[in-house]
Amino acid sequence: MRHLLAAIAIAAALLIGLAPQAARAQSDPAKAAASALAWARAQQQADGGFPGFGPGDTADVVFALVAAGQSPASVTKGGKSPLDYLEAQASTYAASGVSAAAKLALAALAAGGDPTSFGGVNLLAAIGKSYDPASGQYGPDVFGHALALLAIRSAGATPPTLALDRLAGLQLDDGGWSFDGTAATGSDTNTTSLALQALAGQTQSSAVRTKALAYLRSQQNSDGGFPYSQTSPYGHDSDANSTANVIQALIALGQDPAAFTNGDKGPLAALVAMQNPSGAMRYQSALPDDNALATYQSITALLGKTFPLKVTQLAGAQALVAPATSLPATGAPAQLPAAALALVGLALVAAGILSFWKA
Repeated sequence: MRHLLAAIAIAAALLIGLAPQAARAQSDPAKAAASALAWARAQQQADGGFPGFGPGDTADVVFALVAAGQSPASVTKGGKSPLDYLEAQASTYAASGVSAAAKLALAALAAGGDPTSFGGVNLLAAIGKSYDPASGQYGPDVFGHALALLAIRSAGATPPTLALDRLAGLQLDDGGWSFDGTAATGSDTNTTSLALQALAGQTQSSAVRTKALAYLRSQQNSDGGFPYSQTSPYGHDSDANSTANVIQALIALGQDPAAFTNGDKGPLAALVAMQNPSGAMRYQSALPDDNALATYQSITALLGKTFPLKVTQLAGAQALVAPATSLPATGAPAQLPAAALALVGLALVAAGILSFWKA
């Protein structure tokens, strides 16, 4: 009996000693990122792509691999890499709008590819053709506009001053940005985070950054994480995608995410807490299933990386992304398609970000 009691005491002591180490491992963003990436890599399909809502999800995996210092070209299944998959989808995907073209360009550049000939598509030219020199905006919505600015920077080009001013000017009174740029839609953390990364390092006023940080603080939940929006009709529990987006924005602004707390809880710890034993992330704590898109998009943030991941001085990029002549100036006929596309985009955001989107 004494031997049994002694063994139990030793085991208890060992468990007590190991518990803090286990807690530290679970709260380590780099270890969480490694586990998440291992899970993500296991999801690769025979065509080289990754399951989700479309090519944008595979682009998210490319970002995750590059952020982790891994070559996307070397990650293959059936001899196909995620770049092979994205090139095969490029013509169709890029034609869907500037958001898709810009995200593909960011992925191609991050992986060391050529965005002027990616799957037979000149992605930079597609971005440039979406530019309205009258308004300074790329595409019909703020989300795509911000992605375009990031892709332009990634190609080593300089965004038009008017385009940067346009993005800063679309900031709403509460300090955030909405998907379509209107107050009626309302600010959201995802668009705000992307806009802040697009403006990082640019000549925007400190007032823009101050208001944006105040908006993000107003959106933070008591668990330290972030929802898509506190005013969303779909609920406002913290989700992995939104929390990851905010982490990237904070880093881009030179903020320490660990210090951006509600009480004593910050977004990094909140994001790590959404990881399942498998290594995959949950979308929200109340939804326990492994979620592919939540996992893909969390890795880059957990590794402390922001967009663009890589900047390449690409010859001829400037002329492609900021052409001297572009879309017609504003007018009713030109604006109707843009408005329709914006409505489609909002529907996609509701279906995608809230059940797993961002791109």
